[in-house]
Amino acid sequence: MLENTLTGINLLIFAVCFAVGMAKAVVARTDRDTALRLTASVLLCASVVYLLSAPAVYRFVGSFTHVPSLPSLIVNVTILVCVGHAHALTVLWHPRRRSPDALRRSAIVWTPMYGLAIAAMAGLFWAADLSGPARPLSFATAYADVPAACAMQLVYLSALTIGILATVRQCRGPDGVIALPGRPELEESLRLFALAVALDLVYVAFTAVAVLFASQGHHGLDFLAALGSVASSTSALLASYGLAKPALAARGSERADHAALTPLWQIVTGSALPPRTTWWNRYALSDLLAEILDGTYSLRPWMSPVPAHVVKELVTARPDAQSLDLPSLQAAATIRHARQRCDAALRLGLPTPESSSATPADGTPPILERARQVRIAAHLRHPLVEEALETLTPLP
Repeated sequence: MLENTLTGINLLIFAVCFAVGMAKAVVARTDRDTALRLTASVLLCASVVYLLSAPAVYRFVGSFTHVPSLPSLIVNVTILVCVGHAHALTVLWHPRRRSPDALRRSAIVWTPMYGLAIAAMAGLFWAADLSGPARPLSFATAYADVPAACAMQLVYLSALTIGILATVRQCRGPDGVIALPGRPELEESLRLFALAVALDLVYVAFTAVAVLFASQGHHGLDFLAALGSVASSTSALLASYGLAKPALAARGSERADHAALTPLWQIVTGSALPPRTTWWNRYALSDLLAEILDGTYSLRPWMSPVPAHVVKELVTARPDAQSLDLPSLQAAATIRHARQRCDAALRLGLPTPESSSATPADGTPPILERARQVRIAAHLRHPLVEEALETLTPLP
């Protein structure tokens, strides 16, 4: 019953990690960002851990390969690889250590440690000649009396401890990863990530005690290995959430901005239909913004400075309106008035006038253009804009 329950839970977590990891891997094919590729890789590695840790899958793989305990070696190696990924991510994120030379030095120092540990684990596993039955829930303590198997566990736990301590150290301090300059919105996610990695120390401590006692024939503390596995699973979930949280927040912000910009897109393009978009396309918002800028530019011949002047007069005349976003109000009124004039000219068959200089663009830096357009969209139906347009004729 317990194995069936754990199999179901692990397969569910595997499916989530694998789906998110594959989604990030697809994005990483076009986005050359190293951190994104590492994030995709660590999620896929974590999915392997959960898949092989499912007791039913563990037994199947062991039976298929005729090496009953092989999944334990693969899981341990993959967990160590996951910690190596986390270590590499903190190096990439570190304010002072992400230069090419610093990254190269870190790779030279740390890659041999992880590589030698994995090679030693594999060698000790095969030397142990573990032909006994599969023990998906108690491998570490069940075979602790086998010297080579016990040594494999100690090498694994030692390498894990070194990697965890190095990773957590990268996160702490006034210039650590958590103090990433210019990105305060990432602080909570990075703290979760550091906490998740540190939680693996609980797994190491509990498992080490259980293995050492079991190696001497005392199995009264075997339950500590199970508690350590719970800590390790919790760590993996926290780390995955910490890595995914900024992306989820950014995605939510993109969806909100896309919805907010849709009315502006409809006005500048003259379309009554919503914009076509597929949310599998991560560039949907960028495409929409580009079309808004193109549409705004196409309305320039019908733009007039009058709506902006009228809005300014209305705001000046009302003391309670002084805190309003005047530039956005003026841009919204200018765009709506230009659309009215353009539609009227098309109905009457009038020629396109010479381009006007009354454009709502004010030399906004590209990085701030999205926020500016969202503000304009939010003021399209403002009462002051409506009042200003009522005093103006839509005809050219």
